Amino acid sequence: MQYTLCRHIKTNGTRCKAPSLTDVLWCYFHHRLHQRHTPFRPTQATRAYLIPGLHIELTALEDRESVQVSLSVVINALATGQLDIKRATALLYGLQLASNNARGLQTEPHAANTVRAIEPSPEGLDLAEPEVVCEVADTPDPELLWEGFEDDDEGEDEGEDEDDE
Repeated sequence: MQYTLCRHIKTNGTRCKAPSLTDVLWCYFHHRLHQRHTPFRPTQATRAYLIPGLHIELTALEDRESVQVSLSVVINALATGQLDIKRATALLYGLQLASNNARGLQTEPHAANTVRAIEPSPEGLDLAEPEVVCEVADTPDPELLWEGFEDDDEGEDEGEDEDDE
C-alpha cells in the first residue's frame, strides 16, 4: 500500500514519518496540533497589538528538541528584558513539565495502525474511518476461565475449618 507522508517538519529538521490524512497535508497528530495552535499564532493584523514583555512565540512542544528551543527563547527573552520574571517563571515551570513528559514519548509512528482518514462525529469529535474491521478469535470455554478461581475457594474453605477447631 502506498501513502503520502505528513509534511510537518520537526524542530530538529526531520520530517514526520507518519502517513498523512487523505487529502490533507499532515498526519492526524500534526493536523490536530496545527488546528489547536492556530488561535495562539499572531496574524499581521494582531501583531501590532502585542504588548512587549507579555508575548513571545513558542513552537509546539512535540518533542525534546522543541522543548529545548522553547527554553532557549524564554531564557533569551528574560535576559534581554522582553519578558517579565513572573511570566518567565510560569513558562519555565511549564517547560520543565514538558521536558519530563517528553522523555517517555514515542514519536515514531507505525504506518500499520496510523489513522489516515477522519470524519466528524455529531459531537464534533474526530472519528477514524468506519470500514476497519477486527477479527476476534473464538471465545474461550467459560469453565477454563473459572478453573484458577476454584483453587482460591478451596484455600478459603480450609482456613475456615482451622478457625472452627
